[in-house]
Amino acid sequence: MGARFDGLGLRGNASSPVSGAGVVVPAGARLGDGAGLVIAMATALPTFLVLNAALSRGIMEALVAEAGAHLARSRLQHLDQTLAEQPVPRAALARLRIRTDGVRAFLRDTLVAIGTVRDDATLRVLEVKAVAAEAAAEVADGALRPCCGAVFRKELGIERLFRDALAARVMAPTTDTLHDFVGRTCLGLPLFDPPCA
Repeated sequence: MGARFDGLGLRGNASSPVSGAGVVVPAGARLGDGAGLVIAMATALPTFLVLNAALSRGIMEALVAEAGAHLARSRLQHLDQTLAEQPVPRAALARLRIRTDGVRAFLRDTLVAIGTVRDDATLRVLEVKAVAAEAAAEVADGALRPCCGAVFRKELGIERLFRDALAARVMAPTTDTLHDFVGRTCLGLPLFDPPCA
């Protein structure tokens, strides 16, 4: 096993490469025996995609809360007003809240689709991580504007949430890969091209 994961974003991630040399796995201990991708797509991937989307939504909630708290306590001395009393920062916060609520609704709909074995359940599962990851990146970027330079101070907490929000975009399957899967599903195509002979 390699070194512990020490990277940008998703601080709960414990990814590390595993390698083996001369390892023999008895036939009775093999999972799928050549059908690993099919098993992963049917069992592990849906759970991973939904949980990853839930994590992105949680990051968005934290970003909205931190940005709102900053607006409420930060004052414009020359006007003797908080940032919360200014219409432009309030509107920026409203956009963050609306985007976050949209992801919450989409995630909830995905869970309902799975739980009721709805016809569009597979499509929702393929969409949910892409929807949440892109929205989290937008909310993270949006939190920078009303909070201005304060976001770069570690005590505010937004700078870490910003980094965590961006990680979901590139964690496999990436948003681009999920867009391809969704497009294929919409067109009735298999998720993967057949292997070359």
